[in-house]
Amino acid sequence: MWHTLTELVEQGDTYLFLLPVYALLLSGERLAHGWLRSEPWNNKDTAVNILITVAQLALNLVGGHLVPLGLMAVLYAQCSLFSLDTTAGWIAAFLLYDLAWYIDHRIAHRVSLFWSMHHVHHSSEEYNMTVASRGFVFDVTLLSRPTFYILPILGISPFQFILISILTNIWGIAQHTRLVSRLPVLDFVFATPSNHRVHHGTNPKYIDRNYGEVLILWDRLFGTYQREEEEPTYGVIQPIHSYNPLWVQVAGLARLAKKLRQNNGLLQKFRCLIRPPEWKSPS
Repeated sequence: MWHTLTELVEQGDTYLFLLPVYALLLSGERLAHGWLRSEPWNNKDTAVNILITVAQLALNLVGGHLVPLGLMAVLYAQCSLFSLDTTAGWIAAFLLYDLAWYIDHRIAHRVSLFWSMHHVHHSSEEYNMTVASRGFVFDVTLLSRPTFYILPILGISPFQFILISILTNIWGIAQHTRLVSRLPVLDFVFATPSNHRVHHGTNPKYIDRNYGEVLILWDRLFGTYQREEEEPTYGVIQPIHSYNPLWVQVAGLARLAKKLRQNNGLLQKFRCLIRPPEWKSPS
């Protein structure tokens, strides 16, 4: 348990460990792309993604992670039902974390309010490791991941949460690539690059599939798995056609706001927020 605010900030800042790993993976992929792929690298899209990453890091440095981690620390200290500080407990903590990610990720696609934020990540029409960190800047506060706040109640300590999230984030970066083809054995168990490419596809059979972060078993268990049959067309159904980082950030929110304006009455507006993005009022 953390006893001081300073310790909490120091624990949160261990997320900066991802920066050199991220840089190494990106550099390796960029070099390999020139040797293995014929299509040109989209420098404009990469620039937008890296700018968003820098903004997220800056927000973290000024304490953007402090509120969610602090709340988790309080929940763990006051409300935890179990202790997972054993070898078996760490395995359980990872499985619970990965399941929570699956649930939150599915919510992010099927609830319009959350999709308006997650839309940022999917709006790129490219698929490379820079896309992995293309997200809603304020997502560092875990606005779009409500299920994560159940984890400390189930016995996952803040330290376990941070360490597991660092390791799974590395996996999440590496899965955003075209350079790794299908992996027949690993594809069955893990959210490999092939499985995650499906998730970014706008092809009708690929939409809202393969939510898993590390394990694809959740998708197989809950009926959201789709095998990669051909390389997807990447992006969102209504492309934003922009490299303006500000528009990339707000495009999903702007579309939700337009939908709210088009619907009258509090009940209809509430439905706009909680129904899937494709939902339209019957009137």
